[in-house]
Amino acid sequence: MNAAADERQFRMTLSWTEPGIGNDILECLATATDEGAVSVDAVVRTDGVRTGPRQLSIDVGPLTRKQLEAARLAVDAGYYDAPRRARLADLAAELGISESAVSQRLANVERTLMLALAEAEAEAEAEAEDGGTR
Repeated sequence: MNAAADERQFRMTLSWTEPGIGNDILECLATATDEGAVSVDAVVRTDGVRTGPRQLSIDVGPLTRKQLEAARLAVDAGYYDAPRRARLADLAAELGISESAVSQRLANVERTLMLALAEAEAEAEAEAEDGGTR
């Protein structure tokens, strides 16, 4: 087991041979600590294939206040639920703008987030290939 520490956090690398043991370890950690005290960055098989959850940081800085407002409203109203609980017309009425404007704002949010996600994924993959030395 390898561990590295900074002032507020520890990173640990564990290895096990049986698939179910990983879940048992995570359950024990979750039970033994406060909620949110443990996170899993990645679960990787020995052949390098990722098999579990991981965290990526996505920069939302490029989004405008109006885009964030539209995105929050869309999520809260259920626009992204399946099935949808809100339509563009509902969001437009709430924001006091046209359906076209709402659609454009959400498309810009989605494009920005997808590009940031792809970039964060590429960075995480490059870091994993470097053995976490970045």
